[in-house]
Amino acid sequence: MTAQLQLAALRRINRLAELWDEGGQPLVFLPNMNVLHNGGTVTVDGLLCPRGHPSYTTRLFLSKPFPNRGQNWTVHQIMGRAWHAMSFNNVPPSLPWTEILANHLGQLK
Repeated sequence: MTAQLQLAALRRINRLAELWDEGGQPLVFLPNMNVLHNGGTVTVDGLLCPRGHPSYTTRLFLSKPFPNRGQNWTVHQIMGRAWHAMSFNNVPPSLPWTEILANHLGQLK
């Protein structure tokens, strides 16, 4: 499936999703995502990396950490902004981007 079709599917979840390019590789900016967390909803920006990112098969970066969920939160500078990511691996890049996002977000519930 092409990046444009993957983006179209993500826009059914977040109508403001934008396809970004980092060194010829896709990233998807997901502004104002409502994330289920600790029985409530938290609004954050997300940056989905649906491809390998040093030693991870895929990554989800968030505008803030959720230290009581996930493990080993780290901060990364991507596209001129600080992003937070938990250590969660082995979500295959072969999955549709909507499923990659769902797998990563599932760790925050």
